[in-house]
Amino acid sequence: MDGGSRPYVIMQMSASIDGRIAFGPELTMVDKHPAEELVASAGPIWEKVTRAIDEEWHPQGTMMGSGTVISEQAPLRELPALSGDASVFYEDFLPEDVVAATRHWYILVDGRGRGRSGYKATENPGGHMLHFVSHSVPAEYLAFLRRERIPYLIRGEERVDLAGALRRLRGKLGVQAIRLWGGGALNGAMLRAGLIDEIHLILWPLLIGGRRTPSLADCDDLLRDQLPTALQFVSARVEEGGYLWLHYKVVPT
Repeated sequence: MDGGSRPYVIMQMSASIDGRIAFGPELTMVDKHPAEELVASAGPIWEKVTRAIDEEWHPQGTMMGSGTVISEQAPLRELPALSGDASVFYEDFLPEDVVAATRHWYILVDGRGRGRSGYKATENPGGHMLHFVSHSVPAEYLAFLRRERIPYLIRGEERVDLAGALRRLRGKLGVQAIRLWGGGALNGAMLRAGLIDEIHLILWPLLIGGRRTPSLADCDDLLRDQLPTALQFVSARVEEGGYLWLHYKVVPT
């Protein structure tokens, strides 16, 4: 059972003033781009916001989508074929020794099984990777995660059931609050599912535009009878270099 509660979710993002979170299509959030030379480094303000969230909420997890760190054009690592009954792989994998040693989970939402580097985030003291996966991922991918001793929670059939995975994250691992560093697709899915509680947004002094450039929340349009997500203003601060730090809380419905 997942239980009825989930962690508190704080979205921490940076975007241009027109809401773009990348400099162009097919770029991930970690790609370097010459446009960065147009403005002062965002590093200090990003670290400042991170510290503020840490001091208030002490998040025990940081969640990202696979599109944030893996390009759609990146070739997938070939994995050994499996023989026999693969059903055992379609259960949560939480090695007791890894769970006992971990204080902060770096969560990759990977409904298609694309995160195949074996990266564990253990260079961060007390940190470890955790994958959110769906039942549609290949069994070979789940076997790979088990060989690498990378924990995963499996929820959803065709795509990750985010609400269910978050409930399981709290129920099985005791996580009370997480930070969301999503790409546009993950942020959009979290928004439409009503799974964001608070927003810290850093606005870059840039206009990017574009028709296919990722935005803060890429998701289906609202229907005529659907309402936008209402926000409660908390604060706005002008930071060095012309950056603006906006802080809002989501109004409960």
